[in-house]
Amino acid sequence: MRQGFNLNSLPFLFTSLLFISVALFAFLKNKKSRVNRSFFLFGLAASLWQFPYFIAYNLTNDVYILLWIKIAYIGWSFLTTTCYNFIASFLNLNKKNFIRIFYLISFVFLYFLFRTDYLVAGIRKFSWGNCVSVGNYYSVFLIIWLTPSLLALEYLYYEYKQAESPYNKKRIKYFLFTLPIAFLALIDLLPNYGVNIYPLGFIPLMLFGIAITYAIIRYRLLDIEIIIKKVSLIALGFAVLTSILYAASFYLQPYFSALIGKNWIILPILLSLLAGIIMLRFINFVRQIEEDELSKKFAYRPLLKKEAERISVAKNINELVAYLVRDLSSWVRLDYVGIFIFDAQTKRFFLARSIVRTKGREKLAPDLSITLHNPLVEQLIKVKKPIIRSEIEYYLNTQSASNGATGFLARVVKAMETLGTEISIPSFCEGELLAIINIGHKLNANEIITAEDLEIFTSLSNNIARAVYGFMLNKEKIRLIVASQNTIISAMEAKDTYTRGHSERVANYTFLIGRELQKQLRNFSYDLNNLKWSAQLHDVGKISIPDSILFKPGPLTEEEMAKMREHPVNGMKIISPVKEWLGEDICAGVLGHHENFDGTGYPFKQKGEEIHIFARIIRVADSFDAMTTKRLYRPTFTRKEALAELNDYKDTAFDPVIVEILEKLYNANELE
Repeated sequence: MRQGFNLNSLPFLFTSLLFISVALFAFLKNKKSRVNRSFFLFGLAASLWQFPYFIAYNLTNDVYILLWIKIAYIGWSFLTTTCYNFIASFLNLNKKNFIRIFYLISFVFLYFLFRTDYLVAGIRKFSWGNCVSVGNYYSVFLIIWLTPSLLALEYLYYEYKQAESPYNKKRIKYFLFTLPIAFLALIDLLPNYGVNIYPLGFIPLMLFGIAITYAIIRYRLLDIEIIIKKVSLIALGFAVLTSILYAASFYLQPYFSALIGKNWIILPILLSLLAGIIMLRFINFVRQIEEDELSKKFAYRPLLKKEAERISVAKNINELVAYLVRDLSSWVRLDYVGIFIFDAQTKRFFLARSIVRTKGREKLAPDLSITLHNPLVEQLIKVKKPIIRSEIEYYLNTQSASNGATGFLARVVKAMETLGTEISIPSFCEGELLAIINIGHKLNANEIITAEDLEIFTSLSNNIARAVYGFMLNKEKIRLIVASQNTIISAMEAKDTYTRGHSERVANYTFLIGRELQKQLRNFSYDLNNLKWSAQLHDVGKISIPDSILFKPGPLTEEEMAKMREHPVNGMKIISPVKEWLGEDICAGVLGHHENFDGTGYPFKQKGEEIHIFARIIRVADSFDAMTTKRLYRPTFTRKEALAELNDYKDTAFDPVIVEILEKLYNANELE
């Protein structure tokens, strides 16, 4: 009943083993996934189509040959139906009715296969093996059989056009371009019509199987354009060339023998040499891919170097994130970047800086904050790695049943949508989440954020976390220093009912002005806490002024005024031991809060932009509070009158921009 082993049957064995092993792997990887289950059915059908041919090619009894070929047609009958089921699941389409109909048609095929000769009328024998002799309605069955696959291809194309996320677009595009490869396997049907050509359909089937396997296993990767890494690519190249040589050696032997006689073996040898040359070129091609990948990483070196320099010289968190947001947006060409920084006192993450580079995208409120109980924050703390919204959406779309975990992930997606982010990257230091980098898409819709990009972002996030941690420690030191100085200032102000609470009021005014200025100026990179602390300390130098001058109920003499004008310099002397911790900004605000915009102030007669922005803000806030505080030797101004006075002296004593901002806050009833 059996003949010598037929080498022509080996491709069917290899193909069937490939599909069944991959199908089982995907199924066992995640049995609950609707996509994996449908892919398992597809792989099972493909394996059942190929394996019986391996047996049939090694049989001589026509009855058994026909039986095994009909068994192969069981897999063939369900192949396109399971393919449709798989694509519908992958795209998360509700096509249950169509799936049922196509499965029903597949079972109808089985009826005609085993009870009639409409589909299979007999067998055909060729020198290389056996195939079916088609029945009268085989072509009709073939058209019906192809319909599910063509519909699946249409769905892929439509969803590709409709997809907004570049990541989902890439995933769909991957399947859209690999599915037609499988259609090339239809060449196996030609011998059924009497065409004497060995069925080489196993080659596109194996290519499709390898490609689809990679997509199923690695669908979460963002760099799926590079199909397989170096070793896998070379292995795939060898597999393809081996298949070609195998076909040349065994399937084309009759043609070679007829052409050059007994020396036909020369042609396969020449083909082998040609294949070797092709393989060398292919290896060089793979190396080029590897070099391109490396060049992408090296291309970020200037960015990493620049950010390392930024971190080392940044005076505060705001300055750091201002440069980081701008650099990331321009270097990687992102449509959105936003950085949230954790505030230990309020236990919230505040939006430190964001940038939007597309017109249709809504900007986030500059004072936006999220709590530790925000689903996104909880997930970042849990997984401690970047979170990709499209990944979670894909996972949720392919789950057959909802549960507590999927419900929580749905809230994570909602939180990311609210923040307008596609990828959230956590910044951890000492086990604490200190910052969150939120990014959108690339400006070029055809480009996606790759794994290399994510590596760079993660590296930067770690550096940022360390910098933020350092700033937070320094911030706590400053808070303690200011608190201790405020105790002295409060004790001093308590002696005079007219100046009581002056420093605190000035601090509140400066904070409100600074916050409004931050909204108006894109490059305002100063820390508002530092501004407020500088305002709280602005009169610390008055500790050294005699009470007789400080609390004199009337106007001061020239000598007394000269003594009073020493308090900014005295203030600097008092805080100089902790100057390193306080920083230049706070010290500049204390030293220069009596400089006039036209250069007539003291102690250094600085002018215009030469005066530190903290000092200019405190100058306006200090004068406003002084005028609106009751004094014995002069009438008290109303807030409206005080603003009129400030406007009269803007461009001379006061920065006109700061005066305008204070007036805006007054008109909006935002002055506390």
